[in-house]
Amino acid sequence: MDSDETKNEILNWIDCNIYGLYYCEERVKLLSSISEVMERIPSEDRKSLMFKRGVRFIAPITETSVTEQVFIDPISDRNKKSTLCQCLKCDEYHLTPKYGRYDIMVGIWLVCLSSDILNRSKKEALYTLAHEFAHVYLEIPNTESKIDEFMEREKEIDKQIIKWGFESELKETKKNYICGEKSIQSESSVEAI
Repeated sequence: MDSDETKNEILNWIDCNIYGLYYCEERVKLLSSISEVMERIPSEDRKSLMFKRGVRFIAPITETSVTEQVFIDPISDRNKKSTLCQCLKCDEYHLTPKYGRYDIMVGIWLVCLSSDILNRSKKEALYTLAHEFAHVYLEIPNTESKIDEFMEREKEIDKQIIKWGFESELKETKKNYICGEKSIQSESSVEAI
């Protein structure tokens, strides 16, 4: 597949999976930024993100960008029969069928983008998007945890984006987890989700 076909495939995929911005200049800019990040991610990792992880973009609604995995019942009639249950394995809450059948549950990843994503410098915006994609790729949701565990997970995520070739964007972003302001282990470096 040549680069134009790849670029069109990526843009179509993003366009089908982005919610919250309808046809406006901001949507075009956001599509372009997400596409630029996706094009730079190695093809096997990109395919995993696009076709195995069920990524959906919610844009832009939050103060900070966050990524969470959620479980849905794709059969709408059964959605009415679902409930929020606390998982015995991970102690997290998940949407589950009332009768305990997990075979119909589908996991998707919601990437909720910050309301200022388009106002940031280009390198900072690309870093933020790559960071959220690394959360999905490594299957590490933004969940509350002890500061030490949180910092280790975030460092692992930033190491992944360096592997993908975003080291210059990381270094240009003050708030990163390897060498920036967030690398200092203090409670003020953890943002509420």
